[in-house]
Amino acid sequence: MVAESLAAQQPAFGPLTVEEGAPLQRITLVPMVESADVVERGTLSADVWLGLSNIFEQDSTETHDLFVDMERLLTAVTVRWGVADGLEVGGRLTLETAGGGVLDTFVLRYHELLGFGQANRDRFPNGAYEERLGDGDRVFLEDAGPRTLGLDDARIFLKWRASASSDGRSVLSLKTVAWLPAQSNLVGERRANVALVGLARVGVGSWYLHGMLGASTARTSPELTAIVRAASFSFSVALERSFGSSLAGVLQYQIAPPLLRGFGHRELDGVASNVVIGLAGQWGGSWSWDVGFQEDVPADTPAIDFTLGIRVSRSWQ
Repeated sequence: MVAESLAAQQPAFGPLTVEEGAPLQRITLVPMVESADVVERGTLSADVWLGLSNIFEQDSTETHDLFVDMERLLTAVTVRWGVADGLEVGGRLTLETAGGGVLDTFVLRYHELLGFGQANRDRFPNGAYEERLGDGDRVFLEDAGPRTLGLDDARIFLKWRASASSDGRSVLSLKTVAWLPAQSNLVGERRANVALVGLARVGVGSWYLHGMLGASTARTSPELTAIVRAASFSFSVALERSFGSSLAGVLQYQIAPPLLRGFGHRELDGVASNVVIGLAGQWGGSWSWDVGFQEDVPADTPAIDFTLGIRVSRSWQ
């Protein structure tokens, strides 16, 4: 009884809501890191996640020319419904706002303060916008231009709780996702993809360990087939420390194996990895939230410089 009482006072709020935001990864389905929990039968849940990113990638060699310079705000709206015990269905719309932005000066100073280096960022004008990848003769990727709340993609999913401990602190779930792209670059059309994601959580005392492993198809336009692998993978692990019944701190790491191929350069076909740190919690019983700051580690990978993510969720029974 005492152990159950302590567990109830230290619920899990993690992991931090985040997904890989690099333009070179988002040409196909990118799974979002989320909790292994499934909404209860008859419960409706809705959440909004905002991910603000500052992106700069510049690399030119004998085999390719890459230049990505932008700021982007992703707005993901997700609705879930508990259709049965341990089973939920849901849908998500992702809206994208992209442009030159206003954070370049801040990022330059931030990198200088922490000694991260500027990776040629300081050689280009602040507030610029461009997204382009080519090899001299062909252009593989060229963005259509700045946009405001443009529909990026739609997703439908089913999530099943495969196993759970008696106190609910340890959970294993499986999720299937269908991804429908809504816009494409100037080179070719994006194509629909599907994913299978495993989500797990283990709770011991005031600590929780979260994990996610995802695999998806990587169907793309014919213009990109030669440089994109047939499948995409992602993995994340998070350590959560509960501070009571309404707040927790989370340290998280996520990694995605190479999606592009044939360039022989780690900024294009290398591993994308990020460290995320933040807080998560709840209030009022039906509201939950998390705030996370994501930084690419190491810096010379396809992962973006940083993302500030904020999620707010509300449930109704």
